[in-house]
Amino acid sequence: MMTRVMACCPMFLLCLALAACSGGESGSGRKSVVAPVLVMEVTLRDMPRVIRVVGNVASSATVGVKARVTGELVGVHFIEGQEVQEGQPLFTIDPRPFEAGLNEARSRLERDIAQLNKAAEDMKRYGKLVSEGYVSREAYDRAVTDAAALRATVRADEATVESARLQLSYCSITAPISGRAGAIRADKGNMIKANDDASLLVLDCLQPVYVNFAVPEVRLSEILARQRENNLAVQATPAGGESSSGELTFVDNAVDIRTGTIRLRGTFANENRTLWPGQFVQVMLRLGTDREVVVIPAKAVQSGRNENFVYVVGTDNKAHVRNIVMDLEDDGQVIVREGLAKGERVVLEGQVRLAPGVPVEIRQQ
Repeated sequence: MMTRVMACCPMFLLCLALAACSGGESGSGRKSVVAPVLVMEVTLRDMPRVIRVVGNVASSATVGVKARVTGELVGVHFIEGQEVQEGQPLFTIDPRPFEAGLNEARSRLERDIAQLNKAAEDMKRYGKLVSEGYVSREAYDRAVTDAAALRATVRADEATVESARLQLSYCSITAPISGRAGAIRADKGNMIKANDDASLLVLDCLQPVYVNFAVPEVRLSEILARQRENNLAVQATPAGGESSSGELTFVDNAVDIRTGTIRLRGTFANENRTLWPGQFVQVMLRLGTDREVVVIPAKAVQSGRNENFVYVVGTDNKAHVRNIVMDLEDDGQVIVREGLAKGERVVLEGQVRLAPGVPVEIRQQ
């Protein structure tokens, strides 16, 4: 037993020695870790106030062309995708049944006019005879009644003729607006129903066009104030295309409670046809320019639980947390309303290793 204890003593003493050495290294003599960072000095400069969102292009007018009468489609007078002008013929429906109806209505009108003329002559003649006592008052009253009834019949016939003429005119379907024709949805030879749910053709007006987009409701007051002062410029850029300039022409009358946004619309002349209905575009709404404000790169801003902050390097070359109040962000740059002053050094890179009071080493970019 004694021999076993003595054999273990050297190992025990060795462990004590190692522990003592380790404790010495962890003491106050150990050097603090220095975090390398990239910083920038805060300056004041002019910053455009710009809101960037995604929008959708819509035609300024969309009309579904439908037939007003039922019949066979006998003529198509345009090509799909063609630019058409208001009043230009598009389709023709077989007019022969409607021509026959118009002729019948005219014949009925002519017959009733002849009968009315005869009744008017009878009434005039009976008027003279009744005063002389050759015909009874009852016969004269009957002649007056017959003439009045025929006069009403003629007016009804005239209305029938006008209706038949209108129905015949509907056989020629013309463009209600100027615009670009879409796909033809009924070929020549098909029977067309009056006011069918399906349109024969859809016309879209491409000059001008609208761009619809939505912005956060917190921007509404500023947008309305700036719009009262000046017309607000809107820029729309389709993917892979050129930018177009327009003007803000519509602000919706209510905020969408589901999204907390307000719907806006810009109007674009679209002279070069760079914008197409249904297209998604990058929208830039210009609200003016802020003069001499604090602007820092967005990558310097860190998000906390309740607010945003940045790391600044003090004169002691240590990191300090600074809470900030941001305004608009554009093109990777952020306007800072509160929390930073000109001349302070803000950390751009290396925040992962930072904490309040950590020494920093400023490296060159």
